[in-house]
Amino acid sequence: MADDKYLAQVKTERDDFAKLDRAALTERLDEEKKKLWNLRFTQGKRQLQDTAALAKSRKTIARLNTYLRQLELQETK
Repeated sequence: MADDKYLAQVKTERDDFAKLDRAALTERLDEEKKKLWNLRFTQGKRQLQDTAALAKSRKTIARLNTYLRQLELQETK
């Protein structure tokens, strides 16, 4: 199933994000934001084939922000 494949990818992403430090997470967040911008631009030109990529990219950005926030909370303790 496509959903199972996506869930497996999400789980590996979570494991990877948990291992990264603040600088690496910020860099990855910037890359993902650029990717989302490019996807939106491509969609605007009606050339985007995988429209689900927009939602996946937004969710990845949210996950990265969550891990960054968790690091901030750990640093303040």
